[in-house]
Amino acid sequence: MPSQALTDAYGTLLSRAPAPLFARARQLYLNKYCLDGRTTQSKLRLFVMQETLDERVETDQDAGPLGRIATLQSSTEELALVNWQRDEHPGQTLIETYLQQSWQLRPSLVTAIEEPWFRNSGFQLRITLQQPLTWVRSSRYQEIDNQSGKGKPTKS
Repeated sequence: MPSQALTDAYGTLLSRAPAPLFARARQLYLNKYCLDGRTTQSKLRLFVMQETLDERVETDQDAGPLGRIATLQSSTEELALVNWQRDEHPGQTLIETYLQQSWQLRPSLVTAIEEPWFRNSGFQLRITLQQPLTWVRSSRYQEIDNQSGKGKPTKS
């Protein structure tokens, strides 16, 4: 299971990301902002490589016949470790120290990638997690009944 620090950072990052409806803006956001936070000065930075989204709408049994719960789940199994604004491999010792001290992470698979990270931000490695990071958000609302004109959309 990913560490609490990594899970919390993932949640913080995604809570600020554009909605999945805006796929391009969301991908640009994930390429630009790292899990380390916006003010990090770290030589190494960790980014979400790719996320898998699952959206579903279910009946809200507690809210009457028009009540609904919309749930968005994001998960990722692959992260990008970037040697920030440097073109060379950071070295195995620095990688292991950073991952362990910052994220309590010992990845099972680390692979160097030929092309630099987004907009030439630095040398990148891909990290495959043993278990995915997961973030879930749900919202309750009332569906509109077009037949009777009753029900107004609301969020809670």
